[in-house]
Amino acid sequence: MYGTEVGQLIGVVELAAVASSVALARRFVREELADDPRCDTAELLVSEACTNSVRHSRSGDGGSFTLALRDRGGVLHCEVVDAGAETLPTRRVGDEPRDNGYGIILIETLADRFGYTSDPSGSLHTWFELAP
Repeated sequence: MYGTEVGQLIGVVELAAVASSVALARRFVREELADDPRCDTAELLVSEACTNSVRHSRSGDGGSFTLALRDRGGVLHCEVVDAGAETLPTRRVGDEPRDNGYGIILIETLADRFGYTSDPSGSLHTWFELAP
């Protein structure tokens, strides 16, 4: 269903791939990580990853995405799994001003590690980690 299932599961939620679900994903993170000092950063990066799922994946055509939070020996592992797309996530280049396209840059900048993989079914697993 989601990820490699390594580490202790903190929580998992499946949400409809619609814009309003991004707020639900943020709330889920806030509730699950309320006492964790990484909560604000995790909430921001989850918001970016979920927004990408809604806007750019096949999940946005009436599907859903799954958000899983895991503790991997003190490292917070956050993973968003969606139905994938024709292209993989890419970092925008160029310096022209724009209102969007900064999600991957934020994840890349604020996470200690990040990445994405496609599985045989075509699902995209976008993940990031925040160290203690």
